[in-house]
Amino acid sequence: MPNRRSSAAASLLALVLAACGGSSEEAPPPATPAPQPAADHYTGHWRGLADITSTVPDAPSEMGVEATIVQGGGQCGTFEYGSIACSGVWMCTSSYDAPTMRIEERVRYGNERCPDGARVELSPTDEPDQLLFRYTGPQIQATGTLERVQTR
Repeated sequence: MPNRRSSAAASLLALVLAACGGSSEEAPPPATPAPQPAADHYTGHWRGLADITSTVPDAPSEMGVEATIVQGGGQCGTFEYGSIACSGVWMCTSSYDAPTMRIEERVRYGNERCPDGARVELSPTDEPDQLLFRYTGPQIQATGTLERVQTR
């Protein structure tokens, strides 16, 4: 014969669980949060200055950089180096969500000043609207910071 005290305790537990909307069954595990989209460090219009190191005689000491980057593989943006007067398209050679975006340039204007095939690396900083810019071409290297600008 069951103990009267344990029967009363079981009845009380059932009453409390029913009042709280629970049951004596185990609660389901908490829902898994939806995955967050990857941070978009690169898309947008960017502008900044890069310091130049070069073995070319009379090379400027800095260059203005303006670029527009779109998400996707292959052609992923356009660039213009205003102070050097050359421009073209950027071909992404790394994935868009890589920690450092690797780019190969295709110069469309100013080939005599900007060699085709130079390499660019862009890396996010702690600031969401800032990228580190590194340019490597024959006889020239440049580093600087680009800021995301709003377009109208």
